[in-house]
Amino acid sequence: MEATRKQVVRGPLPAGDGWGAIYRLFERVAPPGSGLRRKLCAWFWPARWERAGSGRVYRLLGAAHFGRVIPTGGVAVRRLTGSRMAPYTLRGPSVGAAREFYYRACCFEAAHMPFMLALLFITVQRFLEGRIDLAMQDMLVNLAVNIYPIMHHRNTRRRIVRLLERVTGKAGNPA
Repeated sequence: MEATRKQVVRGPLPAGDGWGAIYRLFERVAPPGSGLRRKLCAWFWPARWERAGSGRVYRLLGAAHFGRVIPTGGVAVRRLTGSRMAPYTLRGPSVGAAREFYYRACCFEAAHMPFMLALLFITVQRFLEGRIDLAMQDMLVNLAVNIYPIMHHRNTRRRIVRLLERVTGKAGNPA
């Protein structure tokens, strides 16, 4: 009975991928239909400039290449370790799986945002103090640990939206 209860999915929440506590927290903070939920959905929806030229901006910035070597689920890492890394993988060729993956990409981006902002604050503070060497070091760390993963997740959602539009024939927020 317990195994069946864990597999019950409310809304777009992915089931049993190890990140359930984060998903439940986001559901409590921004319940479906709330104003905050609508604002968050608008934030996470790929902007027109992100979608232009089939994601040209992300290719130019190297986000696609970063996605191949990202330690928590890059293709190269999966091949080397033989791991599926399920939370970072599209579960199947269905519209439901794509929507679920879209939601996970939103959650992963949201998890990086506070750390990115905190490290950005520290970087600016050190720059204003005249510690340019430490500011540059912090900025490089922030790029590798937060900014590129955020760009990777935004690019992933852009690709999912393009896929969903192609499959369903209509535009719209899948969340």
